[in-house]
Amino acid sequence: MATRRRNEGTVVEEAPLPQAAPVTRAIAAGPGARKDRLAALDGLRFLAALSVVLFHFVGQTPGAMIVVWGRPYRSTFPELHGYFAFGRLGVDLFFLISGFVICMSAWGRTPRDFFISRVTRLYPMYWIAIVVSVCFVYFADSPFGHPNPRLLFANFTMLQTPLGVANLDPVYWTLWPELCFYLTFAAVVWKGLTYQRVVIFCGLWTVAAVLAPAAHIPLLTLIVNPTSAPYFIAGVAFHLMYRYRPTPLLWGIVAMSWLLALHFLLAPHGGRVNWATWSPWRGWLILLTTVFFLLVGAIALGWTRRIRWRGLTVAGTMTFPLYLLHDTIGMTVAHHYGDRVDPSVLVAVTVSALVVLAYLVHRFVERPLALAMRRSLNTAAFVPLAPTRRS
Repeated sequence: MATRRRNEGTVVEEAPLPQAAPVTRAIAAGPGARKDRLAALDGLRFLAALSVVLFHFVGQTPGAMIVVWGRPYRSTFPELHGYFAFGRLGVDLFFLISGFVICMSAWGRTPRDFFISRVTRLYPMYWIAIVVSVCFVYFADSPFGHPNPRLLFANFTMLQTPLGVANLDPVYWTLWPELCFYLTFAAVVWKGLTYQRVVIFCGLWTVAAVLAPAAHIPLLTLIVNPTSAPYFIAGVAFHLMYRYRPTPLLWGIVAMSWLLALHFLLAPHGGRVNWATWSPWRGWLILLTTVFFLLVGAIALGWTRRIRWRGLTVAGTMTFPLYLLHDTIGMTVAHHYGDRVDPSVLVAVTVSALVVLAYLVHRFVERPLALAMRRSLNTAAFVPLAPTRRS
């Protein structure tokens, strides 16, 4: 029901807030409640990672930074190249899912908890990937060359983009938009997540993403990431639909994000696509982006509630290791054996091995390291201790 408040002798009607949907009560209860993973979301995330992997092995275009097959990808995979070239859009689906997941996992957490959860989620696996990449780059005759050690030190911080340093592995570029999302969303976590505050956050970030390119302020553009922002914002709005209920306001945020995503995707210059090296039919780009929004929307509306296969949850845990490890390892394998083994067979075997490797790394390396790091940070003092009196 609408509430009433008095304002200088008059009674003003206030719109009621959306109520939490029954299927999300356990999540809305706070960090102590049991949080059921969304299997459909995990499966979708794994498919996004797999599409990026296959894009790098099969669908890259003439402007690719690394050439491994000794001949153009299009002639190496004449029938498959055109399809897997669209795998690059899997990153956009990643960002869309990330907006949903981060908003869900941050609800009811303190800024300290949010900081620890994000640091222990990103950095352990990222450092593992860098160590593996360094071993392949320097000791396995990798096609990535031998970068300057200064590049390695900058990459260990995950701040190579604002430092103006190249990524050790090209796939690392997506980590900066993620970090910026965490930084800006941390301001809302600090104030305490509520429906109104998250909606305001979505509105402010949308405005900033639109104004940043026109304002010609490099720092603002660097932080708000205009080409990636619509996906994060739509993901956050979808989570509000999942947690509460769909409203015209939330659908408006999603629609605006969809339009801006298509705008930046189809922009002739400075958008998501380098048209000089890849010129697909625009209709396919519009269709795929729309399908991404519809799939996450279906999860937000609860239409995938009955999908509870544990295998999808396991696949979701392998996503980050698979994404970070596949490029350096896979490209090195293709570089050495691409002219000895049938390329299609080599790709199938390599991708299968990488999936197994991702599971093993997550299970026996990343997870124990992240748990130890989380335990250490949880017991660390985040405020200065009182000075002791010297005798």
